[in-house]
Amino acid sequence: PLTGPELKELTDGLSRLARNLWWCWDQEAQDIFQQLSPRGWQNLDHNPVAVLHEVSDYELRMRLQDPDLAARVRQTLANFNTYLHEKDTWGAKHMPELVKNPVAYFSAEFAFHECLPIAAGGLGALAGDHTKSASDLGLGFVGISLFYREGYFQQSVGHDNWQQENYVQLNPRKLPLDPVLNANGEPIVCSVRIFGQPIHFHAWRINVGRVPVYLLDSNRPENEGQYRDLTNRVYGGDTTTRIMQEILLGIGGVRLLRALGITPSTFHMNEGHAAFLTLELVREKLAAGK
Repeated sequence: PLTGPELKELTDGLSRLARNLWWCWDQEAQDIFQQLSPRGWQNLDHNPVAVLHEVSDYELRMRLQDPDLAARVRQTLANFNTYLHEKDTWGAKHMPELVKNPVAYFSAEFAFHECLPIAAGGLGALAGDHTKSASDLGLGFVGISLFYREGYFQQSVGHDNWQQENYVQLNPRKLPLDPVLNANGEPIVCSVRIFGQPIHFHAWRINVGRVPVYLLDSNRPENEGQYRDLTNRVYGGDTTTRIMQEILLGIGGVRLLRALGITPSTFHMNEGHAAFLTLELVREKLAAGK
């Protein structure tokens, strides 16, 4: 039987693995989480974080007493650790300058996996694949988007043969997300001005292999209701709502990067949704007298 420290090493490792989307392009990692709870894996959008919430600590420890499963978990965690800490990557060889000054990739949507429905279609698929590829290559890369608490609608067809849109509230505690905190363990809060009012936001971090992606979230008590709901849905609301989302994405994204101490070498806009970032960069230059 596995000892207490050995079990803790495996359970802690599974928790870390569940919170990094590397598993979504590693079949063995997915198979392990499916084996832990086949029904949960099917019913919870193939989401390892939600699966680990469903499986009790006692059950997990008992399952890991299976020598075959324990060996598979240990090997997968070793592969994951090797991937994260590999030094001899394409990026390290050919673009070492991006380690200190990464590409900041702004996109209104990122499609990573079905458990995180914050994309509407092809633009998000492109952004998600760029992010995974940057991770595999070891490029200095950071993503910026919005945390859509109701995501993109789930489609069904009613009895009248018309499309029905259903929105489901996402629970960050059961998603591969971590709050972005300062040195005191408190959320980093930034703001932008919209219609003359300061709109405050915090952020969530998704670990996509070696790459961080930050999602801005305006659902804060300091904001009025309409602004708390600003990041509710992908491309939600009317034109005014879209413009406000784009101000938050572009200007707010730059301000979050500054608050995190990240100095990008390049700002990439995935289509025009983040175009307001150019105005924030101009404002910074003018404020600095350049």
